[in-house]
Amino acid sequence: MQNALKVPVESVPGCSRQGIACLCAGVSYAELDQAVAGDSGASVESLGAALGCGVQCGSCIPAIKEALGEVAWFGATASCTPITRPYDDSGLARLIFRVEITLTEEGSYPLVLPGQHVVLRARTDRGLIERTYTVVNQNQATRQLTVAVRRNPDGKMTPWLLEPAPGGGPRRIEVSVPGGPVLGLRRLGTDVFLAGGVGVTPAMAMANALLPSARMHLDYCVTHADDAAFLPEFEARRLERPNFSFRVRESSVTGNLSERDIRKLVARFPDAKFYVCGPEGYSRFVHGTLQRAGLPEDQIHLELFALAPAKAPARSSRFKAYVAGAVLALLPLLLLLPDLQELRPHGHPNVGHEQLKCVSCHAETSATLRQTFQAKVKHVVGLRQTGAVMGMLPVNSATCIQCHANSDDTHATQRFLEPRFEKARAETGAQVCVSCHREHSAVRVTAPNTGYCVSCHQDMKVKNDKTSPTHERLVLGKRWDTCLQCHDYHGNHKWNAPLRLTDATALDTLNRYLKDGPSPYGAPIVKSKQPKPL
Repeated sequence: MQNALKVPVESVPGCSRQGIACLCAGVSYAELDQAVAGDSGASVESLGAALGCGVQCGSCIPAIKEALGEVAWFGATASCTPITRPYDDSGLARLIFRVEITLTEEGSYPLVLPGQHVVLRARTDRGLIERTYTVVNQNQATRQLTVAVRRNPDGKMTPWLLEPAPGGGPRRIEVSVPGGPVLGLRRLGTDVFLAGGVGVTPAMAMANALLPSARMHLDYCVTHADDAAFLPEFEARRLERPNFSFRVRESSVTGNLSERDIRKLVARFPDAKFYVCGPEGYSRFVHGTLQRAGLPEDQIHLELFALAPAKAPARSSRFKAYVAGAVLALLPLLLLLPDLQELRPHGHPNVGHEQLKCVSCHAETSATLRQTFQAKVKHVVGLRQTGAVMGMLPVNSATCIQCHANSDDTHATQRFLEPRFEKARAETGAQVCVSCHREHSAVRVTAPNTGYCVSCHQDMKVKNDKTSPTHERLVLGKRWDTCLQCHDYHGNHKWNAPLRLTDATALDTLNRYLKDGPSPYGAPIVKSKQPKPL
């Protein structure tokens, strides 16, 4: 990767480094640059721990690498071909294009796993534009990546990308390294993918990577038959993989996907992993129906489209006046409140934190109210790069470790800062406590899906392995859902791991524990082990 394109931020035309760098955490470019300037040893991981950026969808990783002066982009060209057909004049806006990205820089490019995405960057007459797209296929021999995009006449990227370049030939762009969660890749079990519109792209990536022993069914919703993309590829895959099946629903003919249709799929594939991707309304409806059908949350994966800044609806001056009047009228009620630190926060805290006061985790800022307002005003008028926190400081890993530090922790946060875990950090954000333990969620673990174990243990080998089945067989079968049945993740309980999976904790018991049920691991160890006397 040493020969990959590395463009200094200050040399990129139109790159003002203004606005939001990480939409998930709301981190601005100014905050990111200030954090890097104030820490000579800053890294992607340390910035994630301090600011919360780079640990969710991963779309901001290129921006973070740029701020650190690291290689973030590869030079490439893009050639576009329509793969759907317009059935009327208005259908032109719905066209989906296959975009073949050919890397032009020397050096190796990482292997793209199914479901991962890349960020495309282009210098257009409207400035520097970045957009995130799922990789449908990768050809390492020809150094090509394939993505699919929907034509958006009002967009900033697609009108430029889909128009021929001046003088003919492909468009010149830059592409980031792949990021985001990996989908599918299971040797056993069934995957069911419910896709709407251009949300079919992750399903195409999963179908391309489908293993011979795995099963997959695709339920694909489109308005008209001409809106359906990748149908020849899906049909070819069905012939190559008898365990792959698909159905195309034409809503203009058969009506929209109904709750009854979804419940039939759940009954047909009761033990399957369900994936959902499509427009916001479609995804919300399908996700809610799967939940109402009794499907456990760990059997549902909601794949969201790339985040984009939302435009706030315009409000009239009368509405603003009503809001201001209501706020001013309610302010005196604050004087009637008892000691604020005794109040429980909004929502239910994590299991075991019910008796904590707010100030146990939320520390007050050291700045006075006057200093805070001054900093915010200077930020608004451009005299200061960042604003100031008003009230309570944000909770981070350091806050959690104040109470939960344990030198015997088998998965301590500092372990993930080692260089060998760089890839795992990018995929899971495991070095940040709140990646898995989000407060005010009423459960012990917000992300109970143990698929993250693969990030570090996919090459694990155990000498003289006496377990049944062996760890090697479990890894080959990608049985990552069994990890917590035998292993206490942090090692903070009085627990002896069983040697046979049949003697391990049942998954239902484990899920109940994560949601406030009894512990299957025994009594917790409050303090770390004491050293043996000499």
